Amino acid sequence: MKLLKLFSLFAFFLLSALIFTACEEDTDDPVSADKPIPAAPTNLRATSISATEVLLKWDKSASYDSSWFAGYELTVTGGNPMTPIKIGKTDNYKVSGLQEGVVYTFTLKSVNSDNKTSTGSTSVTWSPASRFETDDIRMYVYESQYGSGLTIYGQNNKPENLKATEKTKWHLGLDNRTTGALFFGSASQINIGTGTPTDKVEIADTYWETNTLDNILEKAALNTLNFAERRLNLLQLDNGQTGLVFVVRIQRQGQTNYNYAKVLVERGSGGFLQGSGNDKYVKMKISYQKVAGVPYAKTSN
Repeated sequence: MKLLKLFSLFAFFLLSALIFTACEEDTDDPVSADKPIPAAPTNLRATSISATEVLLKWDKSASYDSSWFAGYELTVTGGNPMTPIKIGKTDNYKVSGLQEGVVYTFTLKSVNSDNKTSTGSTSVTWSPASRFETDDIRMYVYESQYGSGLTIYGQNNKPENLKATEKTKWHLGLDNRTTGALFFGSASQINIGTGTPTDKVEIADTYWETNTLDNILEKAALNTLNFAERRLNLLQLDNGQTGLVFVVRIQRQGQTNYNYAKVLVERGSGGFLQGSGNDKYVKMKISYQKVAGVPYAKTSN
């Protein structure tokens, strides 16, 4: 009987020792240890995809390649409340369900596999914008029966070609009458038609050489650019390969704030002028803010 009790006591201590040893091993096991706090992403940029969507892009976290790195957490403030969005291991994300004319702040943090976020973050403020990308957005040469001027706020609040007799409504104009030049610019700077445009139109001195607008992501609002009423010789800017993107702002009659837009002048196989004969034209894609004073308009193909 005493031998049995002694054996039971020995077994109890042996089992306790094994459990204690296992606990010590678990403590030292890197798999069960707390994961490091990840480094924050950097350089968050944005572009408007549509009236309800904004595309975000950023530079990856320095912790991106770590086994415990899980992705990112995006917080959206402004407009209707949105719950934080979990994003996997990527460097871009399209935010949907937004409202045109509302300025949003997007804040991005890194997340580890323990769901702990980085102490730092990166953010950008932006707003969605309407897009017009049909083949009907054109400005024709002076000899054409169609219009060499364009208003962004035409019928149904969409871009519309205008003839020389309607110059008071022009926002942008086209003039091919000078040898070696193809002038594109503010209506007030294009010497075609009669009358004075009622809206003030200015073009930024910054432009992009590109055939697509998806990759033009910015951190700063468009009103930080240098604007003036100007005309540009597209032939001098032609690099032989890509279209050109210009930022335009419009101060409508009786309005103190500007509506901001982006205009992509497309390049065909033979240059900016497409078509034939007297009906050659420049083809464009346009995006603009319907709400004045929201200088965040961006466009996308």
